[in-house]
Amino acid sequence: MATLQTLLFTPLLAALVARLLARQPQLMAAAGALTAGVLWLWLRTVVPSGTAVLFWGQPMALTPENQALLLLLLAGLVILFGLAIIFPAGDWFVAGGLVGFAFLSASLLTLTFAVALALVLLATGALALTVQSGRAGSVRGSFRYLLAVLLAVPLLLIVNWQLAAPPTEWLLPPGELAALAMLLLLAGFPFHVWLLAVVNEAEPLPLALVAGWAPIVPLTMLFQTLATYPNLIDATFRQLIWLSGGLTLLVAGVLALTAVHLRRVIGNIVLLDMALTILCFTLPEIVGWETAVTLQIARFGGLLLLAGGWWLVKQHQPEWPLDKLPTGAGRKSPWGLALLGVGLFSLLGLPFTLGFAGQWRVLTAVADLANNGSIPWWLPALALLGLGLGAAGVLRLLAALLAPMDDALQNANAPLWQQGMVGLVLLLSLWLALNPGVITAVAATLSP
Repeated sequence: MATLQTLLFTPLLAALVARLLARQPQLMAAAGALTAGVLWLWLRTVVPSGTAVLFWGQPMALTPENQALLLLLLAGLVILFGLAIIFPAGDWFVAGGLVGFAFLSASLLTLTFAVALALVLLATGALALTVQSGRAGSVRGSFRYLLAVLLAVPLLLIVNWQLAAPPTEWLLPPGELAALAMLLLLAGFPFHVWLLAVVNEAEPLPLALVAGWAPIVPLTMLFQTLATYPNLIDATFRQLIWLSGGLTLLVAGVLALTAVHLRRVIGNIVLLDMALTILCFTLPEIVGWETAVTLQIARFGGLLLLAGGWWLVKQHQPEWPLDKLPTGAGRKSPWGLALLGVGLFSLLGLPFTLGFAGQWRVLTAVADLANNGSIPWWLPALALLGLGLGAAGVLRLLAALLAPMDDALQNANAPLWQQGMVGLVLLLSLWLALNPGVITAVAATLSP
């Protein structure tokens, strides 16, 4: 009981302290990083019993599997809040992240599926605040993000209710409802608009929080549902996943190639990576789960690289143009451009990047299944076409960033310490890309 109280209430108290420090953003971010780091160190010393205990009337249990996932979430928070000390992320970033973690933790610990879904919805409400954090005006991104989860939760509740009843009492096919819920949560076509809206309005670190850090919890719940009820994966379920995943890849690739400004390029590259995760639901159970987690961890790393490059380049151009690509901005900050480019190429899964291992794994699995006739032949073709169009869109963006510009904007040198830090980060990302076993080993320790 004491373990659950510490794990669930400490982030809420820290979030209150973070709000009180909102006028001192660096101190606020440091407090958040310290809280997440101390919780990570403490949780490592806890021996999970796996025994269910009643907490506020709900059975909860700390198992080795959800402990490993909580440690991964806390490690991500330490990195995000640590970067927020350097790069501004909004006044709700730390508080929203901590509250979101508290509710996501409770959803992983509870043994009641309906309660877990309600807690995920509450966590989404807190995380939606980080998308809008510190800015007045349009709430389209945060609203669409919250709406997507708000629509997916009832669908999963209906699926859970129907599977507990005899098939004669089913009102709607549960496989189709489960597929629709998955597409809503993972921005599959035609529900991809919420992700693009988030990218258009969120700062880089909140984007990494919403698209790279938080989705691993609903992803776990979805795979748990499929593992418990394998009959959900029927012919209609597979067809919906294949059709939506393929269309998402095609639409994202075309939009990335024709994007008119930087945020749209980034949004569609992230969407390409999300689409490959959607395809993992139709792979064999263990392969699909480990591949999806590998993709998720690599996406988080790619978004972190992108965030660092974003801010280094943007220091020399306070406002990005929304009607064209930022011509020549990369010449002002070549190290920032390097981080930005590596982050985008990682999201595309190019060789020698963080995303290569996961994307190569899903592409080869889909190709093998297509050769066996288990999936349509056009699905791997669409995957390669979408990724190719996305790569062309990134090259178009980098060419614009490197285009000649006015002499008055040139001849800027980054501080030596900044060059050293960026160099170390690039070397670390290269080392992880050359040693993909590190990421896959983390994925193997988690269980849906």
